[in-house]
Amino acid sequence: MAKQPAARPEPELHSPIRRFSGSHDGILHGLQDLSEIPALAQAMERARTKSAAIIELFDKVVLAHHADEEQELFVSVQRSCRDAREAAQVQGLVDRLKAEHRRIEALWTGIRPALAHTAAGKVHGPSFAQEVETLVRLYREHARMEEEVFLPLADEILSRNANHLAALDIALHLRHAPPPRSTYI
Repeated sequence: MAKQPAARPEPELHSPIRRFSGSHDGILHGLQDLSEIPALAQAMERARTKSAAIIELFDKVVLAHHADEEQELFVSVQRSCRDAREAAQVQGLVDRLKAEHRRIEALWTGIRPALAHTAAGKVHGPSFAQEVETLVRLYREHARMEEEVFLPLADEILSRNANHLAALDIALHLRHAPPPRSTYI
């Protein structure tokens, strides 16, 4: 077994020198904080980038998606119902989905300013985390209900008539087609 070197006794420092003894503790603690800053700055840059991307996603994709569903898909499915029972079922689902859209959009309106602050590298309010958690949870539930319940029903209803599917396809295409250029002849 190797022998441990004997600990050297701390020398007795003279009065003016003792004033410096231990004074590096605060500096070393500050340097530890400094060593954490690059990782924090990297995390902040990621938060800024992701915040800007989420703002664009909601402003350009999510809101347009809700409009497509409400103005084209829901209407097409409702028009294609074959009887009152099916129409009532579809109406109940459409009412629920529209209400969820409004709630999600209201939450988004509240969250967007804080997200814009984050995108600009600024601090947001204390309720931000809870509001984000609520929005994410609601949207996941909404998407799951649409994917598992409404869209299979919509497919069943619309696929009874190929013209109804084609009409929906054309309507969606026209909503997103660039406007025609007007030219003089």
